[in-house]
Amino acid sequence: MKIIKSRHLTLTNNNPKICVPLTGKNFSEIAAQAKAVAGMHPDLAEWRADFLEEIIKEPSAGSFLRLAKPILEELKKILPDTPLIFTLRTKEEGGMVSFSEDAYREICIAAAKTAGDYPIDFIDVEAVRIADAKSFIKEIHDAGCLVIGSNHHFSKTPPQSGMVEILRQIEKTGADIAKLAVMPLEKEDVTALMEASKEADACLKIPLITMSMSELGAITRVCTKQTGSVITFASGIEASAPGQESIEVVRSLLSFHRNCALQGNIALIGFMGTGKTTVSKALSRITGFEEVDVDQCIVSNEGMTINDIFAEKGEQGFRDIETETLQNLTKKEGQIISCGGGAVLRDENVRILKQAGTIVLLTATPETIFERVKDHTHRPILNQDMSLSHVKKLMAGREPRYQEVADLKVSVDSNDRVKTCLEILRKLQEMGKITLLA
Repeated sequence: MKIIKSRHLTLTNNNPKICVPLTGKNFSEIAAQAKAVAGMHPDLAEWRADFLEEIIKEPSAGSFLRLAKPILEELKKILPDTPLIFTLRTKEEGGMVSFSEDAYREICIAAAKTAGDYPIDFIDVEAVRIADAKSFIKEIHDAGCLVIGSNHHFSKTPPQSGMVEILRQIEKTGADIAKLAVMPLEKEDVTALMEASKEADACLKIPLITMSMSELGAITRVCTKQTGSVITFASGIEASAPGQESIEVVRSLLSFHRNCALQGNIALIGFMGTGKTTVSKALSRITGFEEVDVDQCIVSNEGMTINDIFAEKGEQGFRDIETETLQNLTKKEGQIISCGGGAVLRDENVRILKQAGTIVLLTATPETIFERVKDHTHRPILNQDMSLSHVKKLMAGREPRYQEVADLKVSVDSNDRVKTCLEILRKLQEMGKITLLA
């Protein structure tokens, strides 16, 4: 376990803390945000000083010091027990303004020197971008603050090996925590970030903060067991980066992420395109329960694609294989089972799934489904007619059956997998199927 202690806080990688940003453009906005955030009881707050209008107009240490004292005095009154991260994010790394390197250094060091009077525990330093970051970080340490060495990629996700190397590079600067934020362009980028985080957490001596941004990467903000992150960022009044969920959502999901027990299995059903595989993977990352995709198991066992099985053995032959697969899978408990769209059309399959756990129906409008599947070529029952009217007809035929067999139902029209997972977990908890462990 990695532990780091500031003046006001102890951070460990098995109990992440939640940080909420303050992004006001002036004194009154920052004060109003801080008052609202105080009622949310975050573990930390982050003052994003680059949002200040006057700093944007005049990015200098002088203008900062003129503004900082009254703001920090107000924050100390409103959030007296809340440690503060001071961040001056540059435009080059997703912030509000391009600072000269001299101005950036002077402002960060000036902020560090105020820390003796105010609750600033950490200074965020763009440790990869800044030249001679090692000496810069030493100045901040000498002023009495710890350093989060950060690096942000708002247009892409570097290769997994590249991300590990970035975190290693940050450690060499003398930073106390290494932070990396990346933008995913596809699902594989999110997986790469999580794998890079695990690798770096195993080989670095300092703690990490890592995240994949946007809705696509939002799951990484609540899967800190897998990433090793000691801090996760949640929105209070406004988000400071794409993909930040509200503090209420993050706090709730972290409670499931830390330790929960499942009675039986969770079987996800629904029409094609409702995101059963996506949601099952997200649920697995949050809870640690094993994720199993029935269609993938069939393909692996048969050595054939679903299309080829349909072509060779017909739908009846495929359904027989599907039933046998479910019988084998449900011999175990504690799994999230993603079922094919037609799995519950057969009574025997429903009986197998209900005996082994809880059936969760994911629902969506025909329009949502069509938008998600219209470019797919691996859907046998749509191959001859990829149209909205055909999707509506198929859904009308299956929806009554889905509604009949489901133990609980959740809409996925919002396409927010994090909130979908939270709704599923809360409903399962209400049913007594999931228990939070001490």
